[in-house]
Amino acid sequence: MSTYITATFCAVTGATFFVLGALVQQDISCRRIKAIMVTDPYVYQCRTHIFRALELFWGSTKMSVVDNKTARNSGVENTPSAKTSFEQPDIGSVSLFEQFTLWSRTKAHKIIAFMTFSAGHREDNLEKEMEHVSGIMKYGFPGMDEVRVYKNFVLSYDRRNRIAHWVCEHIKKECLELRDPKTLHKPSLYITDTSILPTFCATMRDFRNSDWVGGHMASPQNYKCDVVKFTEAYKFPNIVPINRGLKNHIWLRLENYVRELALKFGSVYVYTGPLFMPQRITFRNWSVRYHVTGMNTVAVPTHFFKIIICDENVDGATPLMEGFVVPNADVDKEMDLRSFLSDIRDIEHFAGLKFYDGQQRDQIDMVVHGPSMTDFEE
Repeated sequence: MSTYITATFCAVTGATFFVLGALVQQDISCRRIKAIMVTDPYVYQCRTHIFRALELFWGSTKMSVVDNKTARNSGVENTPSAKTSFEQPDIGSVSLFEQFTLWSRTKAHKIIAFMTFSAGHREDNLEKEMEHVSGIMKYGFPGMDEVRVYKNFVLSYDRRNRIAHWVCEHIKKECLELRDPKTLHKPSLYITDTSILPTFCATMRDFRNSDWVGGHMASPQNYKCDVVKFTEAYKFPNIVPINRGLKNHIWLRLENYVRELALKFGSVYVYTGPLFMPQRITFRNWSVRYHVTGMNTVAVPTHFFKIIICDENVDGATPLMEGFVVPNADVDKEMDLRSFLSDIRDIEHFAGLKFYDGQQRDQIDMVVHGPSMTDFEE
C-alpha cells in the first residue's frame, strides 16, 4: 500500500513541478518576446500569431491592455478597427470554469513575475513603447523592408536608393496646437542616422550644387510641440530629393491640408513615399527612368504619394482614405490639390506596397476618394 502512495505522491509532485516549470518558462518567453517587439517591427507585425501559439498558459489580458489603451487614446474604442483577436471576453458570456481559468491565469502571472524577479517598471516601459509603435502603425505596415522606428514616425529604408520606401506618421491635434519655443530654430544641416551604415546613407554633399533640394516625407512642422520629435524629422532617412518649386508650393499646400484634417478630425494617419513611374518610349515599350544625385547616387523619385487615413470619432464609422500622387517637377503652383487625387490601388500597384493591409482591411470597406491616376508627363 505504501508503494502505491509513494508512487502517487511522486507522480503528483512531478506533474506539479512540470506544470510550474512550463508556466515559468512560458512567462519568461512571453516577456522576452515583448522586449524584442519594441526594437524589431518584424516580430511586432507577427505578434498575433506568436501570442496565439502561447495562449494556452498566457491568456489574452496582457496584449489586450496595450490594444485597448491605444484604442482609447485614438477615440475609437468601439469601432471594428480598434478590435483585436486578443480582446478579453466578456465575463457574462463565459462559463464559470472559463472565469476561473482567466482569474487563475492572472494570479499565476503575478506569482511567476514575483518568483522570476520581474521589474514592474520595466514591464510598464515595454508596454508604453509597444503602445507607441501600435499607435503609429494602427493600419498596418505597407512593407517590411528595413523597418526603423522613431519617436514621431516609422519608416522602411531603401539602402540601394538611399531613401525611404515609405514613412508612416500619426499626426495629432494636440501637438499642432502647441509650440515648443526651442522649435523656432531649425537645424542648419540634416542629421546623420548612425544606425545606418554610411555606405547606404545620403550626406549633405549629395544635395550641394544640385538641381534638387532635400524634402521631408514626415514634415517637422507636424511636431512643433516637442523639440526632440521636431529635430528627428531632419534625419537623412526622412529626407528625399525634391524639386524646389514643388517643395515650396504644391507639396507645402498638401502638408497644410494634412494638418487641417488633423485639426478637424483630432488625428490622422499619413503614409508618404516615393514613386518611380514608367514612361512610354515607343508604342509597345515602357521604361523607368530617374535621376540620381551626389556621389552616393541618391535616387530622385519621379513622383511622390501621400495617403491620408482619417478616423471619424463616431462609433462604427468607416475611416476615410485619400490618396495623392504628385510629380517631382515644378508644376503650376495654382493647380487644385484635387487634381492630384489618385486611386489607392494604383498607388499600391506602382509602389509595390499594401496599405491598410490584413484583417482590418477585410472587415472594413474603406471609403476611397479620387479618380484613377493621372499620367503626368515631365
